[in-house]
Amino acid sequence: MHHKPLKISCLISIWLIITLFISCGGPSSPRINQGQLLDSLFEQIKLSKQPKKAIPQLQKLIKENQTDSTILSRAYFYLSYCLLKNKQDSASFEVAKKALTILPLSEKNGAQAATNFYWMGYLEQKKEQYYAATYYYTQAAYLIDAGNLKLSFPKSSGIILLWASQLNSYNNRLDLSNRFARKMLFLLKKDTSMLAKDLSISANLLLSLGHLDQKGLANDSVRFYLNRATAIKKKTKLARIDYNYYISKAKIFYEGKALDSALYYQLKAYKADTSNAFMAYNNLLGIYVNKHQLSKARVAEREVTKRLSQSDADNYLVYLENKIAFAIARGDHKKAQSSFEEYVQKKNEREKNENRKAANEISSLYKTVQKDQQIGALNKNIDKITGQLELNRLWLVVIVLFSGLLFAMILLLFLDRRRKKLITENKRVSDLNVKLELEQRLLRSQMDPHFIFNCLAGIRALVRQEKTQETLTYLDHFSVLMREKLTAGNQRNIDLKSEVDFLENYLKLQQMRMPGKFDYVFELDNEVANMFDEIEIPAMLLQPFIENSILHGFKNISYKGHIHVLMAINNEVLKIIIKDNGVGLDTTDQPTHTSRATQIVTERIQYLQTEGLGEASLSMNSQVDAPGTIVTLRIPV
Repeated sequence: MHHKPLKISCLISIWLIITLFISCGGPSSPRINQGQLLDSLFEQIKLSKQPKKAIPQLQKLIKENQTDSTILSRAYFYLSYCLLKNKQDSASFEVAKKALTILPLSEKNGAQAATNFYWMGYLEQKKEQYYAATYYYTQAAYLIDAGNLKLSFPKSSGIILLWASQLNSYNNRLDLSNRFARKMLFLLKKDTSMLAKDLSISANLLLSLGHLDQKGLANDSVRFYLNRATAIKKKTKLARIDYNYYISKAKIFYEGKALDSALYYQLKAYKADTSNAFMAYNNLLGIYVNKHQLSKARVAEREVTKRLSQSDADNYLVYLENKIAFAIARGDHKKAQSSFEEYVQKKNEREKNENRKAANEISSLYKTVQKDQQIGALNKNIDKITGQLELNRLWLVVIVLFSGLLFAMILLLFLDRRRKKLITENKRVSDLNVKLELEQRLLRSQMDPHFIFNCLAGIRALVRQEKTQETLTYLDHFSVLMREKLTAGNQRNIDLKSEVDFLENYLKLQQMRMPGKFDYVFELDNEVANMFDEIEIPAMLLQPFIENSILHGFKNISYKGHIHVLMAINNEVLKIIIKDNGVGLDTTDQPTHTSRATQIVTERIQYLQTEGLGEASLSMNSQVDAPGTIVTLRIPV
């Protein structure tokens, strides 16, 4: 699996950075006036959408203002933006370098410095200079992570951190990629905007990619971050994130050798964005070869071959790898050998080009770092002088601190009241959860006394009739059922396979007690069957409804009973339908323990809804066109 990073919209990024720059201001009145003039001019640029007209005005402002480095740096940034929009890329790059070099790095202008680093990274990336772009994005992200960048809009920081994290992941710097992704999640923690959700999904996918190990999906961290990304995506309707989301999940499952899941998300990624058909079919070719589905692989190879003109050097190497593997799988060793020779040749050519390109970029970066070090030495002297000036402002600071302390005390009182209210509410929800769990465990630990008595009586009758084999079979089913019931009683969730095995043991035992009284069938769709032992549901959720059908639905019927259990997945929600042909819900003969079991299951579904899983639901109705009852459960997975 292979895909290019950095699919986030450039226009959104630029808009956020501009907003960030406009929000930055200084303490002195001349600076405020100049900054307001500059921002007003740029607002006119955005409204008129004619950046060419603003270039002479910005050049004039830069010429007139050579003292305030913060304002000057901002003016250079705006000028670079206008030049880029006017398709003067080289001039834009040179002006952006000036914006970066003239600004002394300190606490007061960290936001502008980070923006300058980000802008340089964006321009380098536009030129496909990825080493240099990674360096500048990383520098901007370091400023945020170190706490020097205090923004009013966390989304702006999130965009910068995302680009830095993605580029470092692309260059196999997983330590930095994970560091910046975690910082992004921290900044967006309380932001509920759609863009923040978009960034949160990207951060969780980056963390998942960084936590893959030799066992692939056995790593719990991968499942944790995939689940978080999935939960966030359910609340998001932004079409542009679907491709990144699905292709990242496909890559994670592919590297974890979960080929069915990788195929599923690769197909969804292609539906979300059909513009890159070459890579879509290339990835499908790799999956089908690994699954040894050679006929489908042949179709995918033909589609890839039609679109070779769309590939770049990296994608073409991936295609050759898949082509070699496909030839080996077919036993065509001659074609595999020729493809391997072409692969070696192309790879060597690419490495030479990359090494040459990397050398040039690193040389340029070395000069840039040298300049940065010189600027850092000058900044130390500036900071020393600034420290002397700050001493004269001490009394003013004391007054401001006193006012701030008073405000902080009022704020703390307000937050304390709010905290106590939240604690009370959390305790109420926690107590309700404990109550439901205890009631459920109590229900699971109780076996119907009449049922156990009848089972023992049945065993006794078989022994007296000297039916040894039937007795042993009966005892085996009964012991397995009791052991599974006791085990499930201590678990909150259980995998679907274990739950179905338990129900089958229970039904077989009931059939031995009541020969010929009823039959049953379990029907699973393909997706459920493929993920049978991975899907988890609340333990002992289905048994009360099965028991109700047997003991009460079939009690007074003159015909043979039938139970049909259907399980299917739609939009990551497991739908379970339990149908019988019994007497339906009109009967009043409903014993207390069964009604309580149904009530507790209903309360468990309601509790899942309070946890934010609004798709969880339960409905029970009599069938309309036939006798019997139909129970429908929906459980997010």
